[in-house]
Amino acid sequence: MKHWRVALALIAGAFLSMSATLARAEGGAGPEAMSMGNMCMVMFGYDMIHITAYQPGKSRSEYCEQIPAAGLTVFSFDIENPSFRDMPIDVRIIRDPLTPVSIDTDVEPLTEKHLPFKKYTKGTFSFDHEFKNTGHYIGLVTLQRPDGTRELSMYKFMVGETLWAWVPQIAGTVLIGGMLFVYWKHTKPSGATKTSSDTPTT
Repeated sequence: MKHWRVALALIAGAFLSMSATLARAEGGAGPEAMSMGNMCMVMFGYDMIHITAYQPGKSRSEYCEQIPAAGLTVFSFDIENPSFRDMPIDVRIIRDPLTPVSIDTDVEPLTEKHLPFKKYTKGTFSFDHEFKNTGHYIGLVTLQRPDGTRELSMYKFMVGETLWAWVPQIAGTVLIGGMLFVYWKHTKPSGATKTSSDTPTT
């Protein structure tokens, strides 16, 4: 019974470690992008813009970093800081080149949807996009400050089931299997001990 308790503790520890790793990885774009439940957010300093995706033709669910299928998708943006409503905002949806993207990157060849700089004085706006293909995408949000400087924030998401969507599950299975194998090797009884001396008796 004691051995099984130790094994269960090891498995629980592995799952907690995986959960922490996945939580840090959500959003995929470093400290400027995060996700909370089914809502993504991009950060500009300590201020954020919330982003939620919908697929009205398929369900009423809300999505963030995992949109289940290609097709018509509606993106909704909620600008939390009132001062941002007087600053022009540029939004792009691009195919993820799987290489680092910065404000100086030429993203035009990768662009699937582009909303040029505009002030959204109501604090909220939305647009739709028809995804033709599944795969990895990036949402780019650029804010133009009153002094003309521009700040870029981004978040990554997937459309449809891709191989990478299964990586955490595969890695978890391998990790747990390896831990159980090591535990079994260390707790397996050794060969039967000898009951008589090798030295013959007289």
